Amino acid sequence: MSVTSLESYSSYVREVDGECSFLSSSNSLLFSGSRSGGVACWDISTGIEMWRVGFEGPCSDAECNDEMLFFTESDSIHAISKTSGEVIWSVKLEGSSDYVKVADGFVWVTTSVYNFEIQDYSEGAVWQIDFEGSILNKWETIGRAWSLSEQGGKLVLGLSRPKSGFAIVSESGLEYPDFEDLAPVTIGNGGGFVPVVLGHSDGTVSEIVDHQVKSVSRVGSSVRAIDYFDGWVAGLDSGNIVSSEYFGSWSVNLDGIVDVIGFGPSLDTGRGVWASSWRGSESAIFLINPRGGGVELEMSHHSRIVSGFSEGEMICFGDDGGCIFVVEGDVLRRRFSRPVEEIEEDEGSLELRRKIRALRGG
Repeated sequence: MSVTSLESYSSYVREVDGECSFLSSSNSLLFSGSRSGGVACWDISTGIEMWRVGFEGPCSDAECNDEMLFFTESDSIHAISKTSGEVIWSVKLEGSSDYVKVADGFVWVTTSVYNFEIQDYSEGAVWQIDFEGSILNKWETIGRAWSLSEQGGKLVLGLSRPKSGFAIVSESGLEYPDFEDLAPVTIGNGGGFVPVVLGHSDGTVSEIVDHQVKSVSRVGSSVRAIDYFDGWVAGLDSGNIVSSEYFGSWSVNLDGIVDVIGFGPSLDTGRGVWASSWRGSESAIFLINPRGGGVELEMSHHSRIVSGFSEGEMICFGDDGGCIFVVEGDVLRRRFSRPVEEIEEDEGSLELRRKIRALRGG
């Protein structure tokens, strides 16, 4: 199998100032934030930049409603206009602002405090904020939240020690459902009309349905990345990608550190599994058939992929150099069908573009 660059299959490449920390989209707009505090917006269909603003950083997570982009940055949560980038309001919280979710007519934010003496997170909290920026409630959590998902009008928090497992949050407060001993949560995904899936440090995946544990699957080593589409697929510390029973319980070793995983466009009309693996000096990006785990396409990238976002026939990747790669299904399939010689010729012009970006510091 020939290996070409991620850029050769991307519709376009854009840049944000600093390591890309979040990607999100809403109403044909693509948003990105960085650890350096840069936040930018582009029109997805054309790639034209709509606006760009700067904060102190680091930015962490983002979510949208109809009018505003909400994102966490340092110890704050900000609301800015999706169309203009104008700052509507900013609220300073206690500790580091981590995850944000828009649900049930409110903005929900998790925060944490890192204790350097014990080299672990000693405090955590979840905040309820209205769309005008007023803090309505704050509940302290037993352990730091490593995921935040909406399910049935409530929030599901995946927690680390000492209360490993998960908690449920609503306007009425915070509760810890009865469950068998679960290891600390490392990552989570899903929610809405699908199960919330939580990856754990002991190499298990738990599915949360109706705010209760539906199933727990043993998959191997600690879970680093996870996504859900009819069934789940998880990336492990060992470098393995594993699937749920729904997809046949397959396993593929990517020979590296799995950083990002997500369902996105495929080489046909279905969904494919995209996974990025860091190999010390470059990233390898794989497109995997969820039915059987066969690798259909492998791409390379000179920097580490650190964030990802998918929606419909589009998947985006952000790297530690601040570059954002937008892959669209129709473009992917059209370029895959071209002769290898044409793709290799394009690599020369892509390399020139990379050097130009490097010269201007992007």
